[in-house]
Amino acid sequence: MTTSSFISDSKRESLDTKCHMAHLDMKEGTSAFQSEVSTSAEELEQLCGKEVTAADIELERMRWDFVLAKLKYEHEDNEKQRLHEERMQQIHQQAVKRSFSQGLQDLLRPPNPYALFLYCFIVIHVIYTVKELSFYFFQTHYLFCFAVVVFYILKKIFQDYKNKKKYS
Repeated sequence: MTTSSFISDSKRESLDTKCHMAHLDMKEGTSAFQSEVSTSAEELEQLCGKEVTAADIELERMRWDFVLAKLKYEHEDNEKQRLHEERMQQIHQQAVKRSFSQGLQDLLRPPNPYALFLYCFIVIHVIYTVKELSFYFFQTHYLFCFAVVVFYILKKIFQDYKNKKKYS
C-alpha cells in the first residue's frame, strides 16, 4: 500500500490498527443499534481498504460523536417519558384511593412552599381589597352607614326591653 505524503508509516500503521479495532468493536454492538452498526461497519471496511486521510478519520469521529450524542438524548427522552408515565399512573392511583372529604382537605393543603406563598399572597390581597372597599363605602355613604348603625342600636335596645318584660 502506498502512503500519502503527509502521513508517516508509523501513523499509517496505528490508523490501520485503530480502524481494525473500531471494526471489531462495532461487530460486538448491541441489538438496539444493529442496523446502524452494520452500515457503519461496511463504511469502515471501505475506509480501511482504501487510503485513509486525517480528514476522513476526523469526519468519521465527528459523525460517531453525533450519533452517540443523538442516541444519548433519545435515551434520556425515553427515560423522561417513562418516568412521567409512571408518575401520572401513581397520581391517578392516589386520586382513586382518596375519599371526597380527604380530597377537600388536600386541596387546601399546599403541595409545596411556592403554593403556600401563593395562597398567602391571595388571602392578603383579598383582605386588603375588602378593607379598601369598606372604607370607600363608609366615606361615600356615611349617612346610610350612620342610619344602619342607629337602626341596629335601636333594635338591640328594643330586644333587651322586650326580654326584660318577658322575664319579669
